[in-house]
Amino acid sequence: MITLPNLKELLSQARSEGYAVGAFNIFDYLSARAAVDAANETKTPILLQTSVGTVKKLGPQQLFDMIDLLRRDSAVPILIHLDHCTDVALCKTCVDAGWDSVMVDMSEKPLEENIALTAEVKKYAEKKGICVEGELGLIRGVEEEIASDVEKLASYEDSLKFLEGSGVDVFAPAIGTAHGLYKSEVKLNFDLVKKLADTTPVPVVVHGGTGLSDSQFATLIRNGASKINVSTALKYAYIDGLRDYWNAHQDEYNPIKLNDAAALSVKKTVKEHILRFKPAKG
Repeated sequence: MITLPNLKELLSQARSEGYAVGAFNIFDYLSARAAVDAANETKTPILLQTSVGTVKKLGPQQLFDMIDLLRRDSAVPILIHLDHCTDVALCKTCVDAGWDSVMVDMSEKPLEENIALTAEVKKYAEKKGICVEGELGLIRGVEEEIASDVEKLASYEDSLKFLEGSGVDVFAPAIGTAHGLYKSEVKLNFDLVKKLADTTPVPVVVHGGTGLSDSQFATLIRNGASKINVSTALKYAYIDGLRDYWNAHQDEYNPIKLNDAAALSVKKTVKEHILRFKPAKG
């Protein structure tokens, strides 16, 4: 197994070289294997993100051990990241289980409480060299256990307070993206991303990557975003792959071929996003 950088190191390198690292929410062995294969075929490091629901379904240690085994022969860095966790105790459990980084999401709390709870996780995690991501502001939409029909964009001033008080390694400010599929025109606060990238050493994360345009991705990355989360696109790819194969082979009861179709669809989607996050050649 290759030597892994920590999350902040990986994202800082991405920012300096003008690309973003894709963070892909996997939900079982097939999706995780597909994402790892896509990373190796494109020779690009990625994050395998696990939702709280997936952690609870499979078990923290069992899930980590499964993904860790998958990445052991990878030729590129594959980091394991806990996504959108509102439970301080579960964050700590995942730190103890071996996660490379965890995201504590207390964005629905008042600013000072968000800072305090995030700082608690940061203090615990840094003893083991584990990076912590925090969030400020509310992102509209549904992401498994996280749901909000309210959008509250982060301000630059509050972002600085949050960064100073929490000590997070990686920062996800609400900039106008949404979880799930976009149902209206997306208006992003590109200026906040740029200002944070220009004035702080903390890598900026974009949540809600599914459905953004190539030009929006390019502007976000040019302005300093160095981690972009993709979840919904993988779920659609998985289900569409299964459905399309079944519709074409309804008399064929072959689970392996059915699974292969789902995995191939997920791998294709991951590869497409990895390539979109890389700088244009020439």
